[in-house]
Amino acid sequence: MTNDRELALTGATVLVGASLAPHRDCTVLIGDGRVRDVGADVRIPPAARVLDLTGHTVLPGLIDTHVHLGAPETAARRPAGGRRGGPGSEGSGRPRKAGPGLADRLAAGAAQVRAVADWLRFQPRKRRAFLGHGVTTVCSLGDDNAWVHDFRRRTAQGGLVGPRLLIAGPVFTAPGGHPVATLGAEPDSDWVRVPADPEQARDQVAALVGGDDPVDVVKVVHDRGDPRRRDLEPIDPRILAAIADEAHRYGRPLVAHWGTVEDLAELLDAGVDVLQHLEPRGPLNGWPPHLLDAMVEGGVALAPTLAVTEALLDAATAASLRARVADFLDAGGTLLAGSDAGMPAVRAGAGLVREIELLASCGSTPRQALAAATSAAAGALGAHHLGAVEPGRAADLLAVRGDPLTGLDALREVALALRDGRAVVDRTREKAS
Repeated sequence: MTNDRELALTGATVLVGASLAPHRDCTVLIGDGRVRDVGADVRIPPAARVLDLTGHTVLPGLIDTHVHLGAPETAARRPAGGRRGGPGSEGSGRPRKAGPGLADRLAAGAAQVRAVADWLRFQPRKRRAFLGHGVTTVCSLGDDNAWVHDFRRRTAQGGLVGPRLLIAGPVFTAPGGHPVATLGAEPDSDWVRVPADPEQARDQVAALVGGDDPVDVVKVVHDRGDPRRRDLEPIDPRILAAIADEAHRYGRPLVAHWGTVEDLAELLDAGVDVLQHLEPRGPLNGWPPHLLDAMVEGGVALAPTLAVTEALLDAATAASLRARVADFLDAGGTLLAGSDAGMPAVRAGAGLVREIELLASCGSTPRQALAAATSAAAGALGAHHLGAVEPGRAADLLAVRGDPLTGLDALREVALALRDGRAVVDRTREKAS
């Protein structure tokens, strides 16, 4: 998904580098899908296309660190190689009829139905919604493994227009853990892994992170549940340690779903890198100081998914959780923006914008809240080619009307979104007319 013709974005305020430092009246030169140069005195090649973005702010495309894209339920998968057989098709072993007879019309109709089903199973509405809100990268944290690999390949190759995909593939859990005990996931299904011992855990992780098409992160569900409702089985600590060790051996971050303070302590012992969620079952009334210190000193990032708790919990409980986020931030912790889009209460794209606003309501500055969805997110997920406007990084960029450093409402005024330097959302002409 690269554009051979260079593109120069001129006249904008550009939030440059991992710190999102504002540079006024700046130019961003883009070529071959990457940022080539940024600055006030960039030389623009004569053949480059120039887009004047005066009055706009250019920043890295937003990264949602927690989504569930939703595996297809009914659509049939393509056979290996992507070609389907059938009457009159190549490789069917049958001669094609000379005229458009009934069999040919039926075959053509069936092919159209298959094409539509194939398109729909890759979530066109979600893809449009993410891009329309400036979300150019999403991290899938629990989807059917084969399906989400196929999804990632198609978006990377340009066959599907959508955000860049970082994927975990299946989630690691225990026989009595979520989602096996809660959603009825079969232990041998392709969206969970339920290792019986540390050796099997290592083999399963290696199968995901090795090879020609590895996952980007490894996710575990380490959650004791809620004793007032349902106890769940956490992962055996020996197995958890093996998963973490194998993931790190391949340079992959370990991302964890957790619920209770006990879960947190064991995850920190195992070497977790990113914590997803902050729930009332956890440190609702305050962080245990030794665990808070361990998180901050160990560089463990937290994506609290406040958009979910805001929608599902009473106002007082949601406020207490925001206070815990503020405590984490005050202690020097790294916040990430993750919406958990796929939950019924959280919409693709809009959920991440709301999450950024909620992080700001916890005491973070607008710049810190934006970093949680850009540079900090890219760093925590090991996606160092993303998340900043600087030479060499992917040209996944966002232009908004106004200045999000003075008012995050500007994120709701998306004028342009680029993926690998190509416009996937362009509303600049709408404003001009």
